[in-house]
Amino acid sequence: MSEEFLLQFRDVRPPADIPIETMTAAQCLDVLADAEKAIAWCDARTAQALARFAELRPPTRPGMDLADGAREEVSMELGIAPLTAATEIRKARDLVARLPETLKALEKGEIDHRRAQSMAELTKVLSEEDAHLVEKRVLERGPRSSLGAFREAVRVTSSRVDSRSREKREKAAKDQRDVYQFPCFDGMAELSASLTEQETTTAKRRIDKLARQAKTKGNKRSHGQRQADVVVDLVLGPERFQVMVNATISSPTLELLTAGGGPEHARKLMEDPKWRRIISHATGNVLVDDHRRRASPALTRYIHVRDRTCRVPGCSAVAERSEIDHTIRHADQGVTGPANTGAYCRFHNLWKERSSWIVTQPTPGTFTFTSPEGRVYHSTPEPYEEP
Repeated sequence: MSEEFLLQFRDVRPPADIPIETMTAAQCLDVLADAEKAIAWCDARTAQALARFAELRPPTRPGMDLADGAREEVSMELGIAPLTAATEIRKARDLVARLPETLKALEKGEIDHRRAQSMAELTKVLSEEDAHLVEKRVLERGPRSSLGAFREAVRVTSSRVDSRSREKREKAAKDQRDVYQFPCFDGMAELSASLTEQETTTAKRRIDKLARQAKTKGNKRSHGQRQADVVVDLVLGPERFQVMVNATISSPTLELLTAGGGPEHARKLMEDPKWRRIISHATGNVLVDDHRRRASPALTRYIHVRDRTCRVPGCSAVAERSEIDHTIRHADQGVTGPANTGAYCRFHNLWKERSSWIVTQPTPGTFTFTSPEGRVYHSTPEPYEEP
């Protein structure tokens, strides 16, 4: 009897109703198995709710698969990025509509969310009829011993049902090649490229070779550090970039530095051209309004520094690459000042006009977003703390 067959029919015992700190090892395993089934049930319920939500928010413009503002409703409710919300909605809709047996298995806890998504991902190129046949055959044998084994079973079964399925998947994957940037902490970020296997292997060998050639006597850089430097050199060449550093100092602190024996330090801080000086008012506001439609360069810089990112909760678009938009429209006599403007990425600037969301700014820099369902979400920028 195979391991997969054993896994399919092993009974999961209800966990003992005692404190975990008093459990035996076997009882802890029962808790883990029971928790996994509960998580799978919740994942199935989430998928069903997202798919139903999408039905209730049909597209209102050509070329759209959701109504404007729909992904933001999910995004703000769950505390995830709007793009992530849109992706989760599409995955859920695909799972519910195309793979009913997979959804049932997930709801019963017979498979987990990763296996359900693998089924959806690997059968996407198949017709709906063939996808049903693949899920039926694969699920008959249970979850397999690992996610990798389950994915391989789906691939093999798909090839038997449709001999061109692998070719279709490879073409679809190649069409989605892209480069991604992921922000990290401590001044770092990740740059990721989705390439073909051959391209990736060739590129890695090239980077590795150049990194080994860059090794010199006395150089303490690790091989990984040299590889990172090689990537930067290959991409940027002789070009480099200039970094703008925001040095923020409150007016009371500046006065204290000047009056309390530190004028030389304050003068150097304020005059060094490598730094952008930002003197914050005690209330954190610049008390200047304008009736011109476009924000002045000074106001634009202030909003960029105050907001940091697009003001829509969950959106991480950098403020300096966003647009300055009015809360009360300029056409409705809205003034151009810090109490009536904010940074919005291009998408969310249009979203404010196209959707039925209501956006207000009760106090300068603090925004409220009211959804079509009447749910209210708040967006307040992180303060600049005194050192």
